[in-house]
Order: sequence, then structure tokens, then C-alpha cells
Amino acid sequence: SFVRKKLGVSFPGRTLGIHALVADASLTRGWKMAASLRGAGEELLDSYEQERRPVAESLLHLSTRLLDSQKQGGIKRERDVQQLDIQYTNSPLAHTLPERQHGLQAGERAPDAPLLGAGGQSLRLFQLLQGPDWNLLAYETHGKVIDARRVCVFITLASRTSSSIPWGTSGSPIIWPGQCVLIRPDGYVGAFFHGKQSNDIENYLSRFAIGIKDEY
Repeated sequence: SFVRKKLGVSFPGRTLGIHALVADASLTRGWKMAASLRGAGEELLDSYEQERRPVAESLLHLSTRLLDSQKQGGIKRERDVQQLDIQYTNSPLAHTLPERQHGLQAGERAPDAPLLGAGGQSLRLFQLLQGPDWNLLAYETHGKVIDARRVCVFITLASRTSSSIPWGTSGSPIIWPGQCVLIRPDGYVGAFFHGKQSNDIENYLSRFAIGIKDEY
């Protein structure tokens, strides 16, 4: 309610912006609180303010800019009003690989992508990401990466045909062969790893994903 009151006073784009902001913030806070109550460290809860404060500040600046535009006789529903470009690339949860200088980065919203199921049926990545769990996507890692059934959903991707390569909606590959990507319960990319970094993946999950999924 504090966020709604503080940011909803003079925000001309609140129909699209404030509702999206509050829903996004509530989801982010919810899964972090659940994990913390089940044993995750304070680092996870502390990351909430680190991630969301810059978002709130940018929305206040946007509110002022849109209000000025409204006073001048016109207002555009810009992309930033819809909060589609929120990112947490400076979050302590964001872990990347040195070679990932371009394309999707840790801390950005995971994009949708067309996929082929094991039976050749058409799928969307978002269909696989539904639910309150962490998702570990492994792309051509050739074997079991980790035994993460208690903390995340494990999804194996293989490029049997060109149409099954995990290309994001932006036109860039989501992950390259041999890589894994951990997607947070709120739909943002948490981390990238190589398939052989099983210990690093386990350590990351033990810090930030403990208790998210009790049973599989």
C-alpha cells in the first residue's frame, strides 16, 4: 500500500504502470519471503530493496515526465510505462559467464521462445516456465547436470532441428550449446552456467532457492 500511495498520486500512466509495478514487486517479494522462511539467508531478502529501489526511483522520474507531457496537451503510452524493460543486472543474484557479452543477460526478463517438444509438438518457453518454481534450462549439456529436483524444475533443450534452437523473441539465442540458465520464479534470469559447473549451480541454488520446491 505504501508503494501504491507514494507512486499513484500523480502518475498519468498508472493504469498500465502502477498495477504492473505493484504486481511485479509483490511476486518478487513473495518468492523471496517464502525461501527465507524455509531457510535461505538474509542475503536473499536484502536483495529485494537492492533490486526494487532503482525501479521505484525510475518510475517516479517517469511520472514527472508524463505529467509534464500531459500538461502540454498530450501523453504517449511509452514502453517504459508498461514496465517491460525492468532489469536486475546489478542484483547480487545475477551471475553470468565471461563469454556472454551480448544477448540475454543475467537479471533481465526471460523472453518467450518457440520450441519443439519431445514428440515434435510446438511449444512456447513460457508454457514450461509456468508455476512458482525455479527453472533450470540446460541446452545440449549431454548428461545430467545436477540433482535439483527438490529446488527447481529441470528442462533439457536439444537442437534436433533448426526450429528447436532456443531463440528468444529479440532474435538472439537464449543460451548457447553447453550452457545452462536458471530462471527465477518471477520470470527473470538468475544465472548462467556451463553444464559442467554442477558445484557452482548447487551452491547458487543453496543460497537463493532453498525450500522453493519441497517435492517434485
